[in-house]
Amino acid sequence: MATIQLTDALGLVLNIDPAPFSSLWKYFQQLPVLHLTSTVLTKAAGFTLDQPALTAFVSGLSFDKDISAGPGGTAISISSGAHGSLELIQHTPAVVNLPGILAGKLTIAPDTCFVAFGIDASAGIAVGSDSGALQFGIGPGETIEIRNYQSFPLHQKIPLLDAVRETISRFTVPFCCDDLSSLPEGCVATVTGSGSLKLSGTANLLAVTNPLASASLPAPLPTLSVTAGGTMQIGATVEVRCKYQICARSIAPGRVELGWYRDNGTEFDINATVSEGVSAGFGSTDLFSSIIGVVSSSAAADLGQLQKANLPPNEIASIQSAVKSAVNRKLEIALSSQIGAAESGSAMFLFEIDLAVLAPSSRQAVDQALRGDLSALHAGALPGIALSQSVWEKTRSGHIQLTVNLLGILNFGAISTLASSGAVLAEPATGALVVTDKATANRVRSTAVNFGADTEKLRHVMAESFLITAVYQGLQRQVGAPTLTCYHDFFQLQQNTTPARMAQELHIGSALGLFAPADAVPPAGIADFGCTMVRAAVTYDAPSAEALFLAPGGQPRAANVYENLGRSAILLLVSDHDADAVRRRPALDDGLWTQMKSLGQAGFAGLFAGVAAPLLGAITADYTAIVWWAEAMAGAGKMLAAVHDWFGLHPHAPLDDPELQKLRQDLAAHLKDVAATAHEEFGEPWGLVSMDQASSRSAKAEILVIGPKLVRSCQRSIVAAARS
Repeated sequence: MATIQLTDALGLVLNIDPAPFSSLWKYFQQLPVLHLTSTVLTKAAGFTLDQPALTAFVSGLSFDKDISAGPGGTAISISSGAHGSLELIQHTPAVVNLPGILAGKLTIAPDTCFVAFGIDASAGIAVGSDSGALQFGIGPGETIEIRNYQSFPLHQKIPLLDAVRETISRFTVPFCCDDLSSLPEGCVATVTGSGSLKLSGTANLLAVTNPLASASLPAPLPTLSVTAGGTMQIGATVEVRCKYQICARSIAPGRVELGWYRDNGTEFDINATVSEGVSAGFGSTDLFSSIIGVVSSSAAADLGQLQKANLPPNEIASIQSAVKSAVNRKLEIALSSQIGAAESGSAMFLFEIDLAVLAPSSRQAVDQALRGDLSALHAGALPGIALSQSVWEKTRSGHIQLTVNLLGILNFGAISTLASSGAVLAEPATGALVVTDKATANRVRSTAVNFGADTEKLRHVMAESFLITAVYQGLQRQVGAPTLTCYHDFFQLQQNTTPARMAQELHIGSALGLFAPADAVPPAGIADFGCTMVRAAVTYDAPSAEALFLAPGGQPRAANVYENLGRSAILLLVSDHDADAVRRRPALDDGLWTQMKSLGQAGFAGLFAGVAAPLLGAITADYTAIVWWAEAMAGAGKMLAAVHDWFGLHPHAPLDDPELQKLRQDLAAHLKDVAATAHEEFGEPWGLVSMDQASSRSAKAEILVIGPKLVRSCQRSIVAAARS
């Protein structure tokens, strides 16, 4: 029987006979001669594992020749030279966990130690029955680190050389399910590399409507055939690209724990593709029709109207592509959120396998998973396989929320009319769907993204539309306006997020009262947080919308009240440690604010002597936005209160009463002017926080900050005490 020789520079020659079940016999085309790059093994050859003089060590290993291994002999390749390691890891006060990605996952128990043997290889293409399959999900040429950690009890006083011989002779690489059966008791086998993991199956999609008005509404309002939303099932395939580690651990005779762990110190990427039926128009198989089925109160009529509209094939294809793009992005965000929020040391995917009761389908599912496709492991009950942890299972079984922004729906009434006479776009940062009229579509359409909306332009248009919609929400009980809730959104995608930029994004959460101070501070030691998406939203129903404009007694608020709320929002968003902390001065100093109002923007340079021009520009922008907003809110509040008072005097008057229509026309004219003069700051976090302050934080609020190195999220329910 062939043996492996282990040598070092001091003349050590250790002959090792591979065990019959070892991967060295099963997969290696040739057995190597291994040479230790240190002499520690010779010097400690006479020791047993329990002796205090024997401390932990690490030694490199050189291979004497190039070797190929794996199914068909070409799954991995090991080059000659220093591409291996031998380690002794003792349980000490300083070392209780295995190193690398395993740190924190597996603990070295007292009275035990680990001997580890590892090789560094390059991934290849498996042949034979696995032809074309990337081994472990790691692409050709990528580095693969394969390690075995064998546990030894110290009280048995095992000689060090015997422990080394046993660890190498029983070396196991988990290429397939059968290899898990060969995993020695007390052994942990790991495979580490950068690659892709694939999953597919069905997922729950919750489509939520956000009906928004434009400035000029018809009178009377059309019947609105829109619901708050609903849940539908979609088919999807997702791909997770990251550095990960497969960990197979013998936990009991005949039982193995198999997990996939992400290296939390590295970035990850998600790509999702939603599946849908093939349709040349609108019906029961395309994704847009499915969404209409849950967000329309007259789905059959809406679908029939879309079919009668006879839209050109290119417009139909554009709508379907936009919807698919939006849902793909929502899936990516949902799964990224689960992966990014997972605690350090927790598995992305973890299964417990009872080898004795595996069915052929179970073995096939494990084999596919070890090649990088975990779909079958998530497809349903498999004999002998128990799911312990899965970020995909949490994602797809939860409600992946798709916001359907209906810009101008109060003008058109039906989704079909709005869609056929306007456009359907996907917002690329958050994956929100936008259905809007042609004029608005032309304002927000992206020139860089097919079927997409420009994030910044859309954000400002939606902020304008929200302010108009909030006023009409406050009139619901009087004029019979729709009773659906509406969102005030801030959303942004930031590339190469710096610590300062991340702090600004987290400040939004603290300004909304969602993050504690500690949660609003970025982790130290990260110079670049990568591509980060932030979405903050406050949801207003009729009572909370009315609270934006009227005091608890129904009286309108004065403009100076809103000015103070707007100044307070600046204080919440800008800390005294920020580079632009000078923006806090007008918010803190009432006398300074009075001077600013007296002199106007032209006189600000004298009030802020020595302040750099960019910062003076920021102060001027803050002031202009606050004054515009205060006047707009106070004016809308007066007109809203006038309508309420009129109804108090004429409780049984018809909705077409000339006096009421005059009041309504005055309000519409005011809102049209508000929209025309809307300051761009209202589409920034300041606008969101100012409105939240105006409602006394009585509305539901949420925030999600998600990137490859940081995920933070929080929600606030409707606060009944504040509303009352």
